[in-house]
Amino acid sequence: MDYIYVNKMLKIPIYKQISNAIAKAIDEGLLTYNDRLPTEKEVCRTFSISPTVVKMAYEDLISENRIKRIKGKGTFVTNRFVFHTPLHEFYQIDSRVLSQNLSFKYQDIMFDQIEDDITAYRMLKLNKGELCYVILRVIKANQNPVILQKIYLPEKYYPKLHQNHEESDRLFDIVEKKYNHKVKHMHNTFSPMNASSDEALLLKINTDDAIYYVRSKMVDEKDHILGYIANYFPGEFTEFEVMVHAL
Repeated sequence: MDYIYVNKMLKIPIYKQISNAIAKAIDEGLLTYNDRLPTEKEVCRTFSISPTVVKMAYEDLISENRIKRIKGKGTFVTNRFVFHTPLHEFYQIDSRVLSQNLSFKYQDIMFDQIEDDITAYRMLKLNKGELCYVILRVIKANQNPVILQKIYLPEKYYPKLHQNHEESDRLFDIVEKKYNHKVKHMHNTFSPMNASSDEALLLKINTDDAIYYVRSKMVDEKDHILGYIANYFPGEFTEFEVMVHAL
């Protein structure tokens, strides 16, 4: 509750001071999606103010879609960026986030080299024993996860990647700028599924919440598979746009 500041000497209504303080904490990332706010009674006791004042502050934030009340559970932060994109352009996520003036961040939480992975090696057409780099990455907008990625890059196309990789590298910068490959097309397969506990933890959603699972292959002009990416989008906060052309 230390993100709330009340100055009773100011002419600004106290309810507005509280709602402004909470809104600022949300905007600065001190409070993120699903964080629980103190109860109205807790705020009343802390600042020696009436329940009506706190209720007005919370109603103010509810009207701005920043928080929500869940009966029997409490009041929670609810504002969260909804990623909206044409289906064929979902991998341009950074430009779409930045165009909305939201803070944007890559967060790599694992970098490793493997010799076998049944699904990834089948997609990459690699044989067991061939080396492959794997990056586990969360892409965030305003501190909230927009996408979880498991990126697989064959060592034969990215020699010494473990020495050249930086967390801020865009995937296409690695492929096309650092290693001079040319991506001819992306082959994507979309599936709905329920989030496992580890996926939910990294996406800041609940276990078994709906997610979009998108498997992507990067293919060059010689039909070499340059990389395989398993993408996980939180279903509630992702909107794919599909264009249908009449014949």
